[in-house]
Amino acid sequence: MNLATLDLVRLQDVPDLDQETVLRWHRAHLNPALITLMQLGGYDEVRIERAQGPYLYTRDGRRLLDLVSSYGALNHGHNHPRMVEAARWFDERETADLLKEFPSPYTAALAENLSHVAPPGLDAVFFCNSGTEAVEGALKLALRVFAGARDRFVYAEESLHGKTLGTLQVTGREKYRRHVPRFADWPMVPFGDTQALAAAFAADRERRIAGLVLEPIQGEGGVVVPPAGYLCAAAELARRHGALLILDEVQTGFGRTGTLFRCAAEDVVPDVLCVAKSLGGGLATIGATITRASLQRQAYGRINECLVHTSTFGGRARSAALALEALAVTLDEDFAGRAAELGAWLKGELEAVRAKHPDVVRAVRGCGLMLGLEFHPVKLSGLASPLGAAGLNRIVDSYFPGIFGAELLARHDMVASFMLNNPRVLRIYPALVATRADLAPVPGAIDAVLARGVSRLVAERFAGAVRRVGVKTIREWLKDW
Repeated sequence: MNLATLDLVRLQDVPDLDQETVLRWHRAHLNPALITLMQLGGYDEVRIERAQGPYLYTRDGRRLLDLVSSYGALNHGHNHPRMVEAARWFDERETADLLKEFPSPYTAALAENLSHVAPPGLDAVFFCNSGTEAVEGALKLALRVFAGARDRFVYAEESLHGKTLGTLQVTGREKYRRHVPRFADWPMVPFGDTQALAAAFAADRERRIAGLVLEPIQGEGGVVVPPAGYLCAAAELARRHGALLILDEVQTGFGRTGTLFRCAAEDVVPDVLCVAKSLGGGLATIGATITRASLQRQAYGRINECLVHTSTFGGRARSAALALEALAVTLDEDFAGRAAELGAWLKGELEAVRAKHPDVVRAVRGCGLMLGLEFHPVKLSGLASPLGAAGLNRIVDSYFPGIFGAELLARHDMVASFMLNNPRVLRIYPALVATRADLAPVPGAIDAVLARGVSRLVAERFAGAVRRVGVKTIREWLKDW
């Protein structure tokens, strides 16, 4: 092979690629089934040219309100001016970015700042690249702290802590775990059920449970807020049992729920806090496992163990620099306060919409700007379908928020998605920089979609899906949904 003659794509040519080429290369080299899934709702036809704040701008001139925010990773919105300037400032300095042989002042400064804003006593930080890595780090930390004497974890049904091999052991949806080897039969309990949690600890007579892994609010489980006092009770049960409390605040962190971290709402201090997503301000890929220095020393404190858990790209200087600015923006612009105020208003407006359509909308869930619209199970009759009534109802029952989101995109220029573990819930996670004016059209748009009627909505969206991908593909999709 003569590498000099290869016809490679130049960076400068990428913005001018036509959509057909983009889709063809995605299908050939990335995830063809994902493109097919996008086709079901018409997302493959949308070409995003630029993004700013809570909005996405398409090649054909549309402005889309982003209610997904990359699953909570965009608290700062798209291309926050201060984040863009911070990136420019760092790049102009031409400093070393990826360098592990010397201590980085940027990484040190970020760790110092996180130690001030994290729950009291959490002052030891390990930097990684994502939420799943942060949770992996927490699991490994706990196992090393107990030096093999404890090797089990308690976790919650319908949780989602990541999709790597370790985090899948504490993720509560079988769809993602069914083909993954199990390390052990660890206890899984219903989320929010203190009695079930107490029973799991009581059954551990040999005291092998190393940690309890929880999301303070289950995101992909459908924005499930546990009963008041649950986190306090969970923390106390773990403490009495001598296990570590590991809180996954990858989605809830940095202001989204109305407090900087959700655990602060109940004055709960975990042993380990996992963060990522909005830590990078939308421009950096970074996560962190934050714990007490005493636990960090137990796990990795000796000089011959300091390299047992490392990451080549974790804590690189540029990511740390941008995270420094992201944290400053979060505090300067009072993201937590904004989320609390706007979230209370938006939730009230959505409750009013639910009251108009109680037969379709079951509940409005969440707090701050981490909201979800839960739909009742939908059963239709009288609609002709090549899948038959049972097949069509299975789609509607399992994917109605997806159908709803496709309608919001097509008719109201809004981007919304279903939850991975609970596809009956429509995600509403706007950027925390959004204003009331930005979000004011949301309740009306949802009301307008509901007013068109479920049968009409399903018939039109299903016909469009069949036209795009064909009945055979939809039948295959249904087998494993």
